[in-house]
Amino acid sequence: MRKITVLGIRLKDYSVRESMRRVAQYLNNGICNTVDFITHDALLLASGDESVRDDLENMDMVIFTSSDILEAANVHSRSRVREIESNLFLKGFLRKLSKEGRSVFLISSTAAKLESLDSSLRSFFGELNIVASVARDETVGGDDFIVNEVNMSMPDVVIMNPDNFEAESFIRENRMKINAQLLVILRDVSLRVTSDGNIRKGGIGDFLLRRIFRRAADNYEKENSSL
Repeated sequence: MRKITVLGIRLKDYSVRESMRRVAQYLNNGICNTVDFITHDALLLASGDESVRDDLENMDMVIFTSSDILEAANVHSRSRVREIESNLFLKGFLRKLSKEGRSVFLISSTAAKLESLDSSLRSFFGELNIVASVARDETVGGDDFIVNEVNMSMPDVVIMNPDNFEAESFIRENRMKINAQLLVILRDVSLRVTSDGNIRKGGIGDFLLRRIFRRAADNYEKENSSL
C-alpha cells in the first residue's frame, strides 16, 4: 500500500493482491465497508468541493479506473499500470462473489441504467447471485425507501452505478443504516471491456476529460512545488 495525493486529495493505492485481501476481510468483519471506483471527473470535482473530497478520502478503499491517475501522483509502476488497464481488480472481485455465492443488490439511477448494469456484470460472470435491484427514479420516499429495500434483501454486497456523485452522499448519510457487508460505487467506465479483457477507451468526451485532468494535475504540481 502506498499513500498518494492527487489534486490535493489524500488516497491510498493498493495492489490487486492487497485489494482482494481487504475485500475478504470486508466480507467477513461484520462492518459495512465501502469501495469506490475513482474516475477523472470524481477527482476534478473533489479538488474544488470539500464535501466530495472528504467523501473520497473517507472510503475504506478506492480503485483507480485509469493509470494516469497514478501518474498524476508521480507513481510510475508498470505492474500497477497493467493491473488498472486490464481491469484486474473488478474481474477478481466479481469472480470471488460468484464463486462464494455472495448475494448482490444493484442500485442505479434509472431503469435503463439498471438493466445495463445487470447485463454488464453478468457478462463478467453469468452466475453472479443478483438477488434484487432498484432504480432511483422509480422510487417514492427517496433514500429511506432504498435503504428499506436493501435491508429486506439482506445482501452481502450493494453495487451502486450512479449518474453523478449521489452515491458518495448516499453512503455518507446511510452507511450505518444498511444491513450489508460491502457498499461498492462502480461507474460505467469500469464496465466497458474489450474482447481481450481490457477497459475500452471512450469517445471524444473521455479524451477531453483525460486532457483536462492531466492539465489540472500538472498545474497543481507546479503550484505546489513552488511553495
